[in-house]
Amino acid sequence: MFDVIMVPIDGSDYSFEAADFAIEIAQKFSSKIAAVHVLEEFSLNSFDSQEDSGDALLAKVTKKANDVGVDVVEHLLTADPLRDMKFIADQTRADLVVIHAHGANNNRFVSFDENEVSDTQIGSVSERLLRNSDVPVLLVK
Repeated sequence: MFDVIMVPIDGSDYSFEAADFAIEIAQKFSSKIAAVHVLEEFSLNSFDSQEDSGDALLAKVTKKANDVGVDVVEHLLTADPLRDMKFIADQTRADLVVIHAHGANNNRFVSFDENEVSDTQIGSVSERLLRNSDVPVLLVK
């Protein structure tokens, strides 16, 4: 049913939770995982440090998937996640995208009264992907 399941990894606990779902689905359908980490186009951090950090994040997903017999192809890209996630999904030939409702930059969704992320809000990258994707998107909450 799903040959390639793409899961974006931004380093947040949320993204690793989505990866867990993607791995579980991949096990059931004998799918491969396309683990994607996007490096910031414009950053104050050095490219080398961003690349090293991205490699480590992807390796964490790969190890977890490989431990249960799921193959992973790692994609470390320089792009704009908000603008390019649909294109990235197309390029990985994903049949399904598994993404969490929130990501590393969830601070813009924090309620100042309760100081926690609202269940009714989703991140901008997830929202844009839901609206524009040509393949099914599983939103993890």
